Amino acid sequence: MTDAAFDPSTPSSFAFWTQERLRAGDLDIVGHVNNNAIGVFLENGRVRMFMAAGENLYSAAAEGGSPETTWVVRRLEVDFVREIRFPGIAWTGTRVTRFGNTSCRVEQGIFVDGTCRVTAVATAVCFDPRARRSVPISEVLRGQLLAACERAGDGPFPG
Repeated sequence: MTDAAFDPSTPSSFAFWTQERLRAGDLDIVGHVNNNAIGVFLENGRVRMFMAAGENLYSAAAEGGSPETTWVVRRLEVDFVREIRFPGIAWTGTRVTRFGNTSCRVEQGIFVDGTCRVTAVATAVCFDPRARRSVPISEVLRGQLLAACERAGDGPFPG
């Protein structure tokens, strides 16, 4: 899982990537990509990683039901390292770095032009939406998540 060499501000720490095209509508009053857009980039990275692990997060909802389990964020810590400005492409690296019984630690880095702009740590909880409670992460799902973290999402980081 996590080793001493893991650093979320270094692209080589990630294999799973998602790509976001920066939009003019993402800007705040001073021309930075705003914190809401950053939150969306991070969420897309986490959701796409969970989906790559085989989690069918949205198909049950689209069919009028709810999945047996899903993921909820219990805690999110975001560090804004450097500003992000329009236009451009943001790449979000996502990786599970630790498992608990019902939760996992997801670390992320957002990069623009090869430079780290944001790092984030989320505590994601495996959640039963019908019972409205956390549930243990199965060994199978742990393995699938670790495997997903080693595969490319939108492709390898271009930096």
